[in-house]
Formats: sequence, structure tokens, C-alpha cells
Amino acid sequence: MFKIFFYINELNDIQKENLNQLRNVNIIYRNYEDSNYYRNAIKINKYCKKRNFKLFVSNDKQLAIRLGSYGLYLPSFNNRDYFAQSNIKVIGSAHNEIEIRGKINQGCEEIFISPIFNTKSHIQKEGRGLAFYRSLMHKYSKQIKIHPLGGINQKNISKIILSGSKGFSAKSMIEKKMSKSLISYLNLIATNL
Repeated sequence: MFKIFFYINELNDIQKENLNQLRNVNIIYRNYEDSNYYRNAIKINKYCKKRNFKLFVSNDKQLAIRLGSYGLYLPSFNNRDYFAQSNIKVIGSAHNEIEIRGKINQGCEEIFISPIFNTKSHIQKEGRGLAFYRSLMHKYSKQIKIHPLGGINQKNISKIILSGSKGFSAKSMIEKKMSKSLISYLNLIATNL
């Protein structure tokens, strides 16, 4: 099954409008600003349960457990090792092989490698490209699933699929109103690949 993950730090009207039309997606709650942190977490958790989406809480094992979320997300800067002893699914992100090995040691079952494409949010970091992604995906295929992150949009999703990926993660895609064709395409790949 092809997995789609969206990063959100609150559940605003545009995100909700998009998500109400999508099926079989995963949500990563990542709120590093701490504004309304717990209130947003509870709201997003209720929404995910209602829509049957899997929720991953970023960097807060106690909150993930308290909410009964599906899993825990470990950002690349988190290198603590106590998460491997958890009963919930652990996923993470990395930028290079050293960080990938660190995430494997932390007990991550899936890792997002970034940035694959250029992004507007991190203009100082150049996208590493699909060749970089494919090499890591194949190298670690027996140990862990690796998905692309960074600069993913409607124009390059098909390139990700053709690369052999079994999923991707995006942040900016969910933050603006999605076209009907994008919604249809995401639903198609999330339920048929």
C-alpha cells in the first residue's frame, strides 16, 4: 500500500477541507511553536479517529501514549535512544546516512529523507534529487522503509511513484486548497498502489 503522510501543527479550515476529501492518509502532528500545543493535539486526535486516519505525534512520547495515537514521529534533530522501547509505531526523518542509521537504532520503522526536491520553506537547502533517494531506498530496503520528503507537489508525485517509492510526506501540499484532480489522484494512489 502506498502511504501518504501530511505534517500539520493545527487543523485549520483549508487543511480540514482537503482532508475531508481524502482517504487513507497519515497525519504527523508537529507543533514546535507550542502555541495551543495540547488543545491542537486533542482536536487533531479526535478528527483523525473520526476520519480513520493514523496520527503520529512528533517528539512527545507521553502525549502520543496519552492520546492513544497510532505512533510517534522523531524529527532528525532528536537523537535520544529511549524511544526504541515503545509499544507504539515509531517513524522519523533524516537528511543523510548517519541520521538514517541513528533512526534505525531508535526503533523507527519508516524514515523520511529530505529534502528531495527544492522547497520554498528551506530555500537554503538544495533538493538532493530522486537518484539520491533511490540509492538510499535500495541500500536500506531490507532494514527499513524510506520515503521522500521536501518539495513534493502535484507535478512530481508521479516521479516519486516511478522511482519505486511506497509513499511520501508533505507539508505545504496540505496547506493550500487542493484541486479536484490532485484529490482524486491522491485517493487513487493511497487505495490502489
